[in-house]
Amino acid sequence: MKNANSRLNRSSPSIHFLAIVIIFALSLVGHIAIIWSGELKGYSPSKVVAARNLALFLPVLATFFWLTRKQKFRGEMIAFTAAVFLFAVGSLMPYRLFSDPEYGTRGSERALARDAKAQTVRLRNIQSGYDDSKKAFMFGDPKAVPDKPSIQVPVAEYSVTDILKSVNTYIPILALLAFVAGFVFFRNDKALLWLQSHSLIIGLATLMPFFIAVLLFSEEGKFLGQTTPWEAVKILFLLSFAGMLADTYTHLRRTRWGLPTARYFLPFLVIAAMPVVPFFALSDFGQMLVFFGVYVMLYVVAVRKRAQLVYAILLVVMVFGVFYATSTASTGFGLPGRVHFRFYQWLNTWEPPPTDTWWWKRDYDNYVKSINMVPDPDDAQEIRQRNVEAWSDKVLQQSQGLFGIHEGGVMGEGFGLGFPETVPISDSDFIYAAIGEELGLAGGASLLFAVGVFILAGTAISLGSRDMFTKLLAAGFTSFVAFQALVNIGGVLRVIPMTGITLPFVSHGGWSLITSFGMLGILLAFSHRNSISRPVVEQAPAFIPVR
Repeated sequence: MKNANSRLNRSSPSIHFLAIVIIFALSLVGHIAIIWSGELKGYSPSKVVAARNLALFLPVLATFFWLTRKQKFRGEMIAFTAAVFLFAVGSLMPYRLFSDPEYGTRGSERALARDAKAQTVRLRNIQSGYDDSKKAFMFGDPKAVPDKPSIQVPVAEYSVTDILKSVNTYIPILALLAFVAGFVFFRNDKALLWLQSHSLIIGLATLMPFFIAVLLFSEEGKFLGQTTPWEAVKILFLLSFAGMLADTYTHLRRTRWGLPTARYFLPFLVIAAMPVVPFFALSDFGQMLVFFGVYVMLYVVAVRKRAQLVYAILLVVMVFGVFYATSTASTGFGLPGRVHFRFYQWLNTWEPPPTDTWWWKRDYDNYVKSINMVPDPDDAQEIRQRNVEAWSDKVLQQSQGLFGIHEGGVMGEGFGLGFPETVPISDSDFIYAAIGEELGLAGGASLLFAVGVFILAGTAISLGSRDMFTKLLAAGFTSFVAFQALVNIGGVLRVIPMTGITLPFVSHGGWSLITSFGMLGILLAFSHRNSISRPVVEQAPAFIPVR
């Protein structure tokens, strides 16, 4: 008895090992380039942090060999390799940003760091580009040109002990452990059967503590000020939704006028709406958008009715139409102010709203108080000027990100040679803008290519699944990565409203990375199951008697 899928071509693990080695080499070159460019600007990026980032490839390789040797993985490794590439980019860009003293400081210290870098570059240009006559004209003596600027660039020093205590050292390791746990658990048929039979309980058990945490401990979409541990609940909500859909999809296919019967459709809608309530309370429009897209995708995969696909598209158009219509409304219609701001910023990036707009008034008042220049109520010109300044400060992230991508051109400014440090939080929401500025269109396209490869690999795993539950889970986890990448990059490029969604495997964020690798482990577990799940019996050779 042989496996039918074993006859299909799949890439050799040695090819993926070679690809990971090449990714490591590129990461090494990138870290060296960041160190050199930093020294050109007068500061020295920490070599200890660079060594830590490169050393993280050791647990990646250990996971690779554990998967291929110990677990005798028979599936397709291409999704793993694509994720390693994205992870490498996600290690490089935060290192480049946080090494820059201007990025990690605020107020007067930030201005001091900027001036020190500018003086260093200016003196270097004078030393290398001016002849002795020009140097003598400027300094009186060609040898009087100072070697160092009068302002020294402040640089944070890290010891090995600091690195060992850093959370950024342990988050990737925890992410790889989540990958291992996801692979081991989800390749077990009994575990999958138990999850499907308890899908409703899983959804309710996830909703209750999640909702309590949102109400009591969250503020502006963050848990206790900084973290977003509800990234992990995406897996649990998807398990619940996929289990319910796998149990009822045959009934949902029986439609009248393209709609299923209310007996099965209404309970299904209640389950689908469970994540919306807490994310609405969080004012997290991005997560609502991602969940909405993933759930619609899974419904289409399971039901496969053209009429319902048309209804789904109309529903998406209607939702965007509602947000568009209310983005300039005088009241909130129950929608959080952050949602209105995101849509207005998307449509009118360069034009501020009126100062009395309900969702903008507080930010405007806070700005004029912060600069201690409250305008004269009778001076319309001054009010207009202050409003433009306040709006420019509010949309600084979006505008600077777009300018940076434009400056990057085709090949980019080079690692450490751009100015992504001027974009607020460019290590998280706007990391694609930093990539576009320093690596250009080529770097951005490479990242998109890796995301596309991951999506194609996940789609192939879903298509090869032998049951509806794993088919929906594979499609769902792939869709989460796809929609998050689409929403993040689309928001940075101003194709859709900015949402604050992180870029999977790339953006700086602990729970996001752990969840992404956990979903990757589950996908590879399904790929492994697919490769051993279709045994076929070969025909016995015909008996030819000897005469």
